[in-house]
Amino acid sequence: MLLPFWNSDIYVDIASWFPFGKDYYLTSVNKFYDEYDLKKISEGCLDFGSEFYFMSSPLTGCIGNFTRDSLFKQRQDAGLNLGFLMMLGYSPEIEKLLCGVIAPPEFSKNLTAGITKCSLWENGRLIGRSDVIVIVSDDPFYDCDNFMKRLLEFLENVTIYRNHGSAYYVEKFGYRRFLSPYENEDILKNKITEALTDFKFSSTREIVGMSPEIKFPAFMGMSVGVHE
Repeated sequence: MLLPFWNSDIYVDIASWFPFGKDYYLTSVNKFYDEYDLKKISEGCLDFGSEFYFMSSPLTGCIGNFTRDSLFKQRQDAGLNLGFLMMLGYSPEIEKLLCGVIAPPEFSKNLTAGITKCSLWENGRLIGRSDVIVIVSDDPFYDCDNFMKRLLEFLENVTIYRNHGSAYYVEKFGYRRFLSPYENEDILKNKITEALTDFKFSSTREIVGMSPEIKFPAFMGMSVGVHE
């Protein structure tokens, strides 16, 4: 893997009526947010074997494939979402693409991308668990405009590994999520990574290097608001 690992898992609560098993509007649900062409970004992620799960920023609030319930709230909360976070389903292809997106200094100094596990919960019941890539900024007021434009540019222009036309079949025939623990992983590599991560002594670290895990920014997920 090219990206480091976050030292914490992600937990997402989804609405009971969310079409987790089979989703017929996986990409079109994002058309309500045309400012960042999220529908095109969602389609592009599918072409690279990924899925646009979730995004949070001061300007957009919480949006993405897993948060469509916010579109139908009768009363919205007045407030500000601090920090930028984007979560995409893991695939080797989207990992390589994201490394290119955040490589320039103007992005790499403000953004960090890493891999972790995402657990999906419904009414206190675990319904799925999968690998995800989480991109996060350490600036609570990070302006994600340039990053989103660059991400869309890469998704549209990078053709290697791309599975053209997948979005069409998703919208026409539905999209099924299969979240088995080793869905897209190499079990042997997982065991090696786990062993390296568990090394505690300085003498072993001199040989294998530092732990591949990195810490989440302390403010991540913070939300300030007023309920009317």
